[in-house]
Amino acid sequence: MDIKAYISSGILELYVIGQLSPREMQEVAQMAAKYPEIKQEVLAIEQTLEAYALKNQVQVNPATFPNIKAEIKPEITDLGKTSSFPNWLGIALAAAVVALLIGCIGLWQNNHRLQAEKMVIANDLIECRQAEQTLEQQVERPMAILRQQGTRTILMQGTEVSPNALAAVYFNPITKKAYLDPFQLGTPESGKQYQLWALIGGQPTDMGVFEQPIDGVALIEVPFIADAEAFAITLEPAGGSVNPTLTALQVIGEVI
Repeated sequence: MDIKAYISSGILELYVIGQLSPREMQEVAQMAAKYPEIKQEVLAIEQTLEAYALKNQVQVNPATFPNIKAEIKPEITDLGKTSSFPNWLGIALAAAVVALLIGCIGLWQNNHRLQAEKMVIANDLIECRQAEQTLEQQVERPMAILRQQGTRTILMQGTEVSPNALAAVYFNPITKKAYLDPFQLGTPESGKQYQLWALIGGQPTDMGVFEQPIDGVALIEVPFIADAEAFAITLEPAGGSVNPTLTALQVIGEVI
């Protein structure tokens, strides 16, 4: 079983705040008893929720008691006149009832608020875990490609048009795969797109236009060309060009 994936799924947060079905609650409890990592994570989530609740607890409004007392005061007066009980006893009983009501209202409000806060925190934890997992996948995939046996790196350096630009092509003759990493290209102006080229026998071969990865990490899979002598990137009108615009050459790198 993939313990890390199970913890990242968000089911433990829902377990702690009691939002699972009885069967699911039992399953999580069994998993926690079987795997120390899961039990430790459950305890950590409980501690996080408890600390947040204590830090943000709200006291009952002091004005609540006088308001309720004012509402029932006429009834207390009538009770003293018509009842055979002493007047002070009726007042004491009424005050006790008011205090009990205030306590119940306060407990209900606190419980309702804590449940809502737990749900918010649990959702935040789930989103954080999912974002963390997505980031790990985005980083691990390029690293896995680079570590593959036979992968070669062709660094494309900037030209006079764009001296600070950098990009790279990773291609693997064993897997017949190639990837583009445009890690240091400027944002193209409106109506323009970057286009990748392979030079074969001194002639350019179109490898397609591309958009820069939003996350800045992902690689772009491109056509595999085994006999390429060099790779280059130009800035072309949106949709690409049949032939490269040499005055818009951004980066170029020779296959050594």
